[in-house]
Amino acid sequence: MFSVRSLYAAATIMMIAGSAVFASAAAPLKVHEPISIPGGSGRFDYMTVDSGMHRLFATHKGVKQLAVLDLRTKAVMPSINVGTTQGIVVDRKAGTILLGGEEEHRIVVLNRSTLAIQKIIATPGPVDAIALDTRTGLLYADHDDDTAIFVVNTSHNRLVKSISIPSGPEYICYDSADNYIYQNIKRNNTVLKISPKSGKIVATWSSLPALSPHGMAIDSKTGMLFSAGQNGVVVEINLKTGKRISTARIAKGVDQIAFDSGLKRIYCACHGKISVVQETTHGLTALGTVNAIETAHTLAVDPSTHSVWTTGFIAGGSYFQELTP
Repeated sequence: MFSVRSLYAAATIMMIAGSAVFASAAAPLKVHEPISIPGGSGRFDYMTVDSGMHRLFATHKGVKQLAVLDLRTKAVMPSINVGTTQGIVVDRKAGTILLGGEEEHRIVVLNRSTLAIQKIIATPGPVDAIALDTRTGLLYADHDDDTAIFVVNTSHNRLVKSISIPSGPEYICYDSADNYIYQNIKRNNTVLKISPKSGKIVATWSSLPALSPHGMAIDSKTGMLFSAGQNGVVVEINLKTGKRISTARIAKGVDQIAFDSGLKRIYCACHGKISVVQETTHGLTALGTVNAIETAHTLAVDPSTHSVWTTGFIAGGSYFQELTP
């Protein structure tokens, strides 16, 4: 019988050689021992932090649950049975947690305080990433293999409209500063700028040299968008002009990324590795890559502590893992 510590150490040793090319002299993150999540082994998807409630959420789609961590005590809370959910956002105004259901074709709405299921809203197809328009409360939902974004009114439990897009959408974001929706399209290496008012694409920007763009994050204060490609490149794009400002190298195989507005850092989950990129007035600077749980491909940042959290499963178990600057 192996302990979590020994299993994690073994996995880390096996990955060191693969990340050495990216490592800096001083590691940008300290990696902490994983925290076990009851319920069995299974793939995770998107993660987010509810800073007001001091909770970390991870859609544990492999076991059809939502995993929850109390960030104040670092104690795992009871998981919620929500089905094969993927995207997740916190609607602070409505007091809800919104989840996109893949296999069940639905939006699951939880009470933000109690985490009880309040309602379920049917969608025309599977849901992957979701983004909330905080001005109108409308939810924008995409799926990897679709050519549409579903726009859902969660207050009235209905589909408002569908927005036609190219095939191959990945991550989707809403920027409250400029009031636009942004959508990565992995199959043609572009970022779409969508007007919530008209429901139309108003601009299409190249993500090159970032290929197959997956993760996306926005710095609303500087007006910069960060799109991460699976070929190991993050591109910085000006939200007003659509022009590429700079690029930085990260590990290959990126999925979700997260932006820490306090430290001006972009954290990139790259299938067992976490790459760190610094936003500066002169462009992006790569700070290095560290090893995390081998299957980690999504993450979230706690803005109050600047801790980075990821999830993964190894040796029959599932885990949260903290990384600190």
